Formats: sequence, C-alpha cells, structure tokens
Amino acid sequence: MVELMFPLLLLLLPFLLYMAAPQIRKMLSSGVCTSTVQLPGKVVVVTGANTGIGKETAKELAQREEKHLHVLINNAGVMMCPYSKTADGFEMHIGVNHLGHFLLTHLLLEKLKESAPSRIVNVSSLAHHLGRIHFHNLQGEKFYNAGLAYCHSKLANILFTQELARRLKGSGVTTYSVHPGTVQSE
Repeated sequence: MVELMFPLLLLLLPFLLYMAAPQIRKMLSSGVCTSTVQLPGKVVVVTGANTGIGKETAKELAQREEKHLHVLINNAGVMMCPYSKTADGFEMHIGVNHLGHFLLTHLLLEKLKESAPSRIVNVSSLAHHLGRIHFHNLQGEKFYNAGLAYCHSKLANILFTQELARRLKGSGVTTYSVHPGTVQSE
C-alpha cells in the first residue's frame, strides 16, 4: 500500500502546488523593498532582463559602460514549462535556470576576480527543497514533471553557489543564492 501511495503523491504534488499557488503568492508577496542602498562606481550584469525583476534592475544600469564587473546577478529563468529542450539540447528548466548561468559565470569569472571585491548572486527558490539531482534522468527523458524539473534546477543553483564559494574563498569574489519571494512576471 505504501509503495503505491508514494508515486501517487509524487504525481499529485504539482497539482497541489498549482492549486495552492495563489494563496502562497498572497502570503509571501506582502513585502516591498525599501532599501535606498546605491552602488556608485560599481558595474552589475543581470541576466533575464527582458521582463520582471531583471528588466527593472537592468534598466537602471543600462546607461553605464565600464571595464570592471562587480556584481553578476544570474536571474534568467523559466518555471513549469511543458517538456521541451533548449537550442543546445538540454531540458528547458536545467538549461535556462542553471546551465546558462553556470556557463556565463565561468566566462566572466576572471573579470569578476580582477574587479574584486565582487559578488555573484544566483536567484534560486525555496522550491529547491523539493529538488533532487537525478543524473540518470538529467534531461527528463525517462520521467518528466514540470514542477519537479523547476525544483531540480533550483537545487542545482544552490549547489553551484556553494561550490563556487568554496573554490573562490580568499579571491575577493563572494557568492550568494537568494529566494526573491514570489513575483508575478511572464
């Protein structure tokens, strides 16, 4: 009996999350940022700047041309997509939410080190707690669930951030993973 209930619960979890999403969003969205902190003389790159948080942040920074890079915010992301693959052949969630950030971070790492003190901010989600890294099914070809694929990709963000922190210790580059709360964007 227990053996039958776990797969059933696993299948129902995304539906339950979908049904609870409006209540969860309402509960978590009451906060408004009131910070007046400025970053004079600092250069920031924000991914996912076509809508939502990334767009609003990037609009403020778009006027600058600098030789340094002080902050990299890996913000681009997708959520609950039907099964599809990126142009490079990766499952969409892991490709957009993690692998793109992984590659961009590594391409910019020397510039971040040269600009130290600098930081890398990976936008993740509390949903990472439901994630698991299934190396035997990383592309979701054996089993796919859009909600869980999102959770898995956000766990990958957390693990990447922790490993970066370990490898960059003493370099002047610090790493952070953040849960921004719920945001209504495309």
